[in-house]
Amino acid sequence: MALLAESLVEEWLNRQGFFTVRGVRAGVDELDLLAIRPRKNGLGLEARHVEVQMSVNPIAYISSLTSDQTKLYGKGKTSAWRRPDEALPISVAAWVNKKFLKDTKILARNRAWPDLQWTFQFVHGKVKHHAELTLIASYGIELIPFHSVLSDLCDNVDNSPKSGAGSDIADMFAYYEEYRDR
Repeated sequence: MALLAESLVEEWLNRQGFFTVRGVRAGVDELDLLAIRPRKNGLGLEARHVEVQMSVNPIAYISSLTSDQTKLYGKGKTSAWRRPDEALPISVAAWVNKKFLKDTKILARNRAWPDLQWTFQFVHGKVKHHAELTLIASYGIELIPFHSVLSDLCDNVDNSPKSGAGSDIADMFAYYEEYRDR
């Protein structure tokens, strides 16, 4: 489902006038989506780094436990075990660093387009622990529910430029929306 979700988010960005690159390598990691477009005022480029994590039936946390936390609690990194309150800020900080702030991520963004001021977005599906979203947002990361992406794609079928793989499926969703209540 991850590739399909990324394709739809990419289509959503393209329909907003962004040029996108998906799967930019950053060492052994990758950046889900980089997106740029001219600023509305015509001065420079608007630059976004977008990470996508889509689940319709979440069973665990968005963020993994750190290595220190796995030793401390005796649990696996992705354990669905209910974490103590003090654990969540640490695991979310590590997740934000891994997804957006690591040196390899900064270098990858600058290699793609140097000297831009990047904003960060996290497109998410359902989450089991909403406190994680609050903590993620506290780092200045814009939270975008995946249903908002789908809604925008369905509402804006005829008015925007279309692009790649996500276009056909977005058009199918819009077709469904148009005829479902008839």
